[in-house]
Amino acid sequence: MQENSSPSALHARIVSHIPSCPILELELESQPYDDGEDSTCPPRLFVDTVKDMREWTVFLCEMEPLWNGYSRHFQAVGITLCQTQGSAWLLPEFTVAASSPYALRCLHDGQSHPLRFYEMSRFACGRDLREQDVIFKLVDKGTMEDQIYRYLGSCPALYDAATFPCVLPPTAIISSPYKFAFVAMPRWGPIYRIREFSSVREIITYMRCTLTGLSFLHDHRIAHRDIHESNIMMNWYGSEDPDECAERRRAHYRSPSAVYALLDFDLSLQLPLEASLRDCRRPAPEALIGKSDYHPFDIHQGERHYNPFAFDVACLGNLFVYYFADAVSVVPLLAVLFVRMTTHVIDDRFTAAEALAFFRSIEAALPPGVLDSAITLKPEYGLLDDPGPYWSRLPPSAQVKWQSHRPPPLTWSTRVLRRLNTTRLGWKIIPFVRRSLCI
Repeated sequence: MQENSSPSALHARIVSHIPSCPILELELESQPYDDGEDSTCPPRLFVDTVKDMREWTVFLCEMEPLWNGYSRHFQAVGITLCQTQGSAWLLPEFTVAASSPYALRCLHDGQSHPLRFYEMSRFACGRDLREQDVIFKLVDKGTMEDQIYRYLGSCPALYDAATFPCVLPPTAIISSPYKFAFVAMPRWGPIYRIREFSSVREIITYMRCTLTGLSFLHDHRIAHRDIHESNIMMNWYGSEDPDECAERRRAHYRSPSAVYALLDFDLSLQLPLEASLRDCRRPAPEALIGKSDYHPFDIHQGERHYNPFAFDVACLGNLFVYYFADAVSVVPLLAVLFVRMTTHVIDDRFTAAEALAFFRSIEAALPPGVLDSAITLKPEYGLLDDPGPYWSRLPPSAQVKWQSHRPPPLTWSTRVLRRLNTTRLGWKIIPFVRRSLCI
């Protein structure tokens, strides 16, 4: 155990010996009086929990005392806070090349002017000993999110470029003496547009990475529960203006070095490793959390429970269908993957590992030259409810061969229940009846 120099009111100790993700615990040696703060003590949050901050409009200038109050402790794990200007964080002008889990930076931006990032109040920007840009996130201690980040920090595969499983890991965790902690992560790029993908290669890369990430999480019994493109980052970043470096961004889509990774675990759930991916059940209201764009209809018949792992798979499958249904014309077996990820017969739905294995068999069988085929994406939400249009793009012989994988039509009772559940009264009564009758 390593001791670190610290203010007189603090005791700092590194409790993790994993170089890729040191965990620094800051402990008060003596508590300040309730009617005043000891000047040597690090600052507290102005609210009880990080979660409460979402209900406030907080500006960077109001958060600077907090970030500056812990800056020397960030340095204990090799991270220096970036400078600020107004409401923006200014990233250093240059960075050096690095492998996963770090991202590539658009050199044009670094050479022409400092990068500016406007982060939410719970985030801050820094630079680590590897001369890489990182981002800090405030999390509540003792929460599932905190537990998951600490768990991910102990997974060596996340820090090895040869085995990187497309999940963005922490690079340091600094636990304050209060109810919150700071999680440092590599900066990746949120500014990309899936509808800009213009070749089969770009689609295949995106699907491979996201399926790999989801399979890794589920293997470790982590249900993400907020699958959405805004929670999938790209290993390239530049100006926050999406038009400023558009050509270089599109070039990275086509590059063999392009990688996408899942992140953001504030709604996630980790269960024991012996938990069944197929038989897991959680209260149905939990299915309503997170962004609803790609939610399946797993609880729209008044179900009492749902399977969060199957729900994740359907969300990712619906994202694929929304953006990539047009790719079925070039890679027909994607239609089979899509229906098996999104089928309303939940017991027949692929697990994430099964979806990844099926996808890899598709990728391995692609004829030469297909990856470079041009494609224009036309996203359409209507396909999430009806696989017929993209299934019809399969050759007739393939439709016959794979017919057993296509979901059966919705039953009359399912259609009625879904219809009733679109009303406010039905949404209340049907779950109550099913709970009362245990059906």
